[in-house]
Amino acid sequence: MDEPTPKPPLWKRSLRIVLPLALLLGCWAAFQFGGDDLRQMHQQLGWVAPVVTVPLHALIAAAPVPSDVIVIANGALYSYPVAVFLGWLGWLLGSILEFTTIRLWTGVNSEEEARKKMPRWISRWPAGSPWFLFFGRQIPGVGAHLCAGVAAAGGVSYRRYITWTAIAIVPGALLLSAIGARLLGEGT
Repeated sequence: MDEPTPKPPLWKRSLRIVLPLALLLGCWAAFQFGGDDLRQMHQQLGWVAPVVTVPLHALIAAAPVPSDVIVIANGALYSYPVAVFLGWLGWLLGSILEFTTIRLWTGVNSEEEARKKMPRWISRWPAGSPWFLFFGRQIPGVGAHLCAGVAAAGGVSYRRYITWTAIAIVPGALLLSAIGARLLGEGT
């Protein structure tokens, strides 16, 4: 007789509901805020603005919608190094949120477990390869979501995923912050 599988802990069951709702909130927020809205928020909140905009950026980045406008707006609102850091931080937190959501929904905890659950042709993807995690993220529009999904479902460890994601985000943060500084103003 097969023993029933134990129920996941309450915190995991709760996160399986809360995190997708947070991603839906991020989708909604992406269509509510534009560059001018972020500029007004920055003017109203002053130095506290990043406390609001970075979590907003993370929610939008984790949702399947572009969050580039926030990084570009940061380039116009802050000095270049601060804008790069805020863009990088928002994307990193969003990637961790997306990775965690997919990991909880798939129920995968290790690469061996992932190989058992996946079809053979998918399990051959180099989900944990630094090359995949870095260069896959550079694909415009879908790269971040593709890497998060494949890595989470492929059982890649949090440490490996976060390390290579943190590195892979740097070029985009540098580029989009520079575009924002150049196109929308020289920062404050």
